Amino acid sequence: MRLLCVLLFASALSLPAADAAKAMEFPSLNDAKRIHGELMSVDFILRKGEFRADDGKLMPFSMPPYAIMKYKGVEADLREVPLGTKMTFLMLPDAEGKLTRLVTTDDGQPTDAAQLKKFREFTEKRGVAGWIDKTQGNTVTVTFFSGDPAAFQAAYGELLVVGKSGKLCVANDELRTWNPGVDGEGSSITEVNKVPTDYFGSSGVQVTLKVSNMLEGFRRGRIVRVFLAGWKVQDQFYGESLMGYGFGRMLNQELVENVAKEYAEQFPFRTDFSNAQMPWYQLKDEVKPPPFSEHVVYGQLVEADAKTGGGKFITELTGEELNFTLIKHHTLKYLGADPQFAQLPTGQRYRFHLYQDAKGDFTRVSFISDDFSHASSNASTARATAIHGGRIHVAWQLPLVKDYNGDMQRPQDIGSCIVLVNDATRVWKADQQVKLADLKAGDVLLFNRTAELPGKPSTCTDLWIGEETHKLVTEKQRKPAVVKK
Repeated sequence: MRLLCVLLFASALSLPAADAAKAMEFPSLNDAKRIHGELMSVDFILRKGEFRADDGKLMPFSMPPYAIMKYKGVEADLREVPLGTKMTFLMLPDAEGKLTRLVTTDDGQPTDAAQLKKFREFTEKRGVAGWIDKTQGNTVTVTFFSGDPAAFQAAYGELLVVGKSGKLCVANDELRTWNPGVDGEGSSITEVNKVPTDYFGSSGVQVTLKVSNMLEGFRRGRIVRVFLAGWKVQDQFYGESLMGYGFGRMLNQELVENVAKEYAEQFPFRTDFSNAQMPWYQLKDEVKPPPFSEHVVYGQLVEADAKTGGGKFITELTGEELNFTLIKHHTLKYLGADPQFAQLPTGQRYRFHLYQDAKGDFTRVSFISDDFSHASSNASTARATAIHGGRIHVAWQLPLVKDYNGDMQRPQDIGSCIVLVNDATRVWKADQQVKLADLKAGDVLLFNRTAELPGKPSTCTDLWIGEETHKLVTEKQRKPAVVKK
C-alpha cells in the first residue's frame, strides 16, 4: 500500500501473467455505477486514489489498465485532475464485490482544448497503452486503450496505418514501463482493424505489429506501450519508471518493482498483490516471515497491553473491532523510532502486518507503524500546496536524486491528498508547538492522524513542519526516558 492519504485500497488482487488473459474483457458502458463525489487523494504512479461521496463515505479506488479519467470534458491523467474536483465517478465491483474499480469520470464540462493537448503530450512521452490480444510467429496483435475513441482516431489515426513503424515496449498493469530502450522492440504495422467501442476503455483500434524478436513480456493479456512513428522513445520519469536507469537507487520501496505482483509464480502463498487462489503463509516458530507474506490492514489503535502483548484496533472504513497479539519477534515504529508497546499512543492510525492464527483469523501482528514512520522509511515528505481553513492540500515528493549528468534534481511529485485538521491538531516546528495559522504553502510536512471510521473522517493529530523538525522529533524519540527516583 502506498503512503499517500490513502486510507485503504480495497482493490482486487493483481493476476499472475498466466491468468491475465482471462481478464481481457472491456466492461460494458451499462455496467458501471455512477457515484458523485469529491476527489480527495491520488496516487499518480500506482493509479489509485480516494473520493468522498456526497453521502460522506470515503471511497477508495484503483484503475484497471484500460481506465482513463475525464476532466474538463476530455481524457486526463490522474496528476492533471486537481484535488477537490467534484465529479461523477463510474465504478465497477472488484473480485470481492466491492465498488473499488474506477473506469472513468464525468465532470459534465465541455471539451477543453488545452486539457486535450496536455493529455496528448503526456501520452506521447510514454507511449499509447494497450493489451496484447494474441501473438503468432513474430507478430503481436494489440488493442489500444482510450476513453474517447473519436478523439483517439483524430489524434493518432494517421500514425496507425499499415507500413508505419513504432517501438513496442513491455509495461505492467499500472502502465509503467521498465526501460523502453531495452524492454522494447522496433516494429512495423502489418494490419489495422476496427473493434467495438461500446465498452469502457476500448479505442476501437486493433493493430498487428511485426517485430524482430519476441520478448518475454509479449504474451496474450499483458500490457504494452507503443511509441508511434516520430515519437521520442524515452524512459518514464524517475519514480514512475519501474527501473529508473541513470539515477540513484530508489529509496521508496513502494515505487520499486513489486516482485510479488509482477512475478507471482515465485511465491508459494497468497499475498496482498496476487495468488488469491493460494492459502496465506503460516507463521513458524523462530522463523522470520518471508517478504510479502503479511496481510496489511490500517486501523485505529484503541488498546495496548504491554504485559500480555495483546491489543485491539478498529479497522479503517469498516469500523470492525479486531483483537490481536504481537508475535514474539515483532517490530514497532513510532515517529521513526523503536518504542515499547506501551509507548504507542492510542486513538490514532497505524499500519498493521497481520498473520492468521490457528483458527484462520488474522489476529497475529508482526509489525506496527504510524504514518510518520511509514513516510520516513520510504523517503517521502508532503509539501503543502494550498491551505483552505481545515483542509490542507499536499503533494507527496521524493528526495533529491542524482541524474545522468551527476546533478541533483527533484523528481516529479508522486501523489497528492487533502489532509483534514481541526482545533485539536497539534502543530510542531523545531522543538516548539506553534499555531496552525503558522503553516504556509511550501512547507514540508509529516503527520499522524486518526483512522477514517464510519461517520468520523480522518483528521491530523500531529503535524510536523520542516525536515529539520522531522529529524529532531525522531532523535528525541530515540533517547531513553529519564527515570526519576
